[in-house]
Amino acid sequence: MDGSTPLKKPLLLLVDDEPNNLRILAEALRYDYEIAIATSGAAALQFVEKDTLPDLILLDVMMPSIDGYEVCRTLKQHPNWRQIPVIFVSAATDSESEAEGFRIGAVDYIHKPFNRSVVLARIRSHLSVHGMMDRLMQTASRLDASFESESRAEFASTTEAAEKLDAEAFLLDAVFNHAMEGIMVSDVHGVVRAVNPAFTRITGFDADDVVGKPQDTLCNELKRSEFTADVWERVRKMGQWRGELINRRKSGETYPELRTIHSVTGPDGGVSHYISVFSDISTTKKNQSTIDFLTWYDALTSLPNRLLFLDRLNVAVKLCNSSDHASAVLVLDIDRFKEINDSLGLDMGDQVLMAFSQRLEALTGPSDTVSRIDGDEFAVLLAPSPARKSHMANIALETATQLQAALEQPLAVGEHEFKLSISVGLTLLPGLSRETAQDVLRNAETAHHKAKLDNSNAIIFFSERMGVDAMEQFHLAQALRQAIDNGELRLYLQSQCSTENELIGAEALLRWEHPEHGLVSPTTFIPLSESIGLINQLDRWVLDQVLAMIKACQHKLGQVRFAVNISAEHFARTDFVSHIVTCLRKHRISGHHITLELTESVMIQELRQVVSKIRALHGLGIEVSIDDFGTGYSSLSYLRHLPIQELKIDRSFTKDIDGDHSGRAIVSMIHSMAVELGLRTVVEGVETEDQWQYLKRYPETVIQGFYLNKPEPAEIWLARNFSLEAQQTA
Repeated sequence: MDGSTPLKKPLLLLVDDEPNNLRILAEALRYDYEIAIATSGAAALQFVEKDTLPDLILLDVMMPSIDGYEVCRTLKQHPNWRQIPVIFVSAATDSESEAEGFRIGAVDYIHKPFNRSVVLARIRSHLSVHGMMDRLMQTASRLDASFESESRAEFASTTEAAEKLDAEAFLLDAVFNHAMEGIMVSDVHGVVRAVNPAFTRITGFDADDVVGKPQDTLCNELKRSEFTADVWERVRKMGQWRGELINRRKSGETYPELRTIHSVTGPDGGVSHYISVFSDISTTKKNQSTIDFLTWYDALTSLPNRLLFLDRLNVAVKLCNSSDHASAVLVLDIDRFKEINDSLGLDMGDQVLMAFSQRLEALTGPSDTVSRIDGDEFAVLLAPSPARKSHMANIALETATQLQAALEQPLAVGEHEFKLSISVGLTLLPGLSRETAQDVLRNAETAHHKAKLDNSNAIIFFSERMGVDAMEQFHLAQALRQAIDNGELRLYLQSQCSTENELIGAEALLRWEHPEHGLVSPTTFIPLSESIGLINQLDRWVLDQVLAMIKACQHKLGQVRFAVNISAEHFARTDFVSHIVTCLRKHRISGHHITLELTESVMIQELRQVVSKIRALHGLGIEVSIDDFGTGYSSLSYLRHLPIQELKIDRSFTKDIDGDHSGRAIVSMIHSMAVELGLRTVVEGVETEDQWQYLKRYPETVIQGFYLNKPEPAEIWLARNFSLEAQQTA
């Protein structure tokens, strides 16, 4: 080791009351920055008061109790906190909201949904500018101190004072000559007395060009706006000035800079010198220009992105709602585009998207807006025009049909030719109700989703029924977010038995008892939880309930094990194993009554990491089962490497046992393979006498299904099997 200390990462404080937003931001930023999290405005203020001050704050606007605006006001009123850059995070895109944020001190806005590259670029830009200004102020302060010490020492006659003068002069020389920032020193009469090497590097002027010349002369030659009367008036009154300027190099090229000007006080209390310290921020400005482009345009196709599309759609919605104008929004994508990526690679996929976007732009009118809103999904806003909705519907349908026909013509990309088809969803403006731009786009996306389900190359208009279904899904998602806190989740158990009907264990199943709809089917809320990022919380709720149940009755369980389903997303988390350890410690039990069921989709993760996690679980006494075996990424190669204990045959194979020779052959093959690998076999979905009788020929097999036992509430299952009640921890 060389003994060097690694550079400390900048500390970002993320403030948001929505866990999913925090998760997305933290995942995007954790590799480049230290992350601190506050889930409310009050928690954010407590953090800056008690902990290390963050280098930058990402602050959500809409929060209960203390909103983002109030937090920002408080920060900017505090002398120790006001210099922390604050970037607001908001779903609102209207100029009034942004103006309010900038007025109270924010340096920027980041809009939801997040674009990772834009978020990173904006943070880097503001940290860079903030750091530059800090360095300018530090350099200027050190020079101030050195000049004041030198001035005081000039009036002293003792040897000690002379030695101090030499030391201070040495410090001044080091700061002056090695600073990265340009420095210019002038006397009280405005004559330039010194410039440092960085001054020459930035401006192109040598010391001989400027030293000894009055500032008025330099003002004419260098076009320095800091020498204007208002800036110098501020320096004379306040003792300093800082800000952003446009300056000119010796070559005549203009450039932007950050600059501070300080007055230095002599022993008599009067001003003796002026120190001007500055940095060239040309690169930062170019980066900001790139950031501004990425904020509104798609980096790959240069088309307007979702944010700019919504901005223009908002204008069209207001026009159509307040006049006789009508418009339409089309959402479309390339059918089976994934096949291009999978077969020819992502680079070719990107080239196809660029060529496709160019053709799409060429096929639409100059006043229409074509946008890439996500992946291979595009949106078209037809320019509003005076027309009845029925006429606009015909125009929209004709446009969609023409797009389909034209885009079916072979598209040449490199050495390849593609014949593409598109599915289109349409919605009309104005709607039946006062819809927002987000509502209109969501309606078009709903119709597009329906077109994809119906048939490739389909065109579907949005209907009110689609809107009702989409709204029901939305409300269901909102209710699901509150289900844990509201105590609406229920733990059910379904027995797993030997072929002799002896109890081996049970699978833990999650049920949701909605206060209005009753028990919601898992086939409805489990996919929904995955789509809205709640599946990890549900997994952990079930695991906690099962561990509490085991703790309450472990003295009677014997060898009984409880199977808990774990999603691939949850298993992929870096803290997955550590969370399991924490839960076991919390309940003060081992993992010997737990089997975790993983689907084969975990195999898309890096195999070494999967094996490492499973081995860590095995060390805790936890067994691992591959659930729904044979329906996903089945491969003998990965089975040889995985330290698992069980294969669970999917119910789709079980149902084919009845009178289907191929179904029986598949079950027999999987069972034989499991035996060879030393694995236990569980067959789920056993629902008939014939299936039960057939499976008896495999005595080591574990049976699960309605034929033996239906899922039932955990407390009823425990009472029936062990004369115990489950401990309720919800």
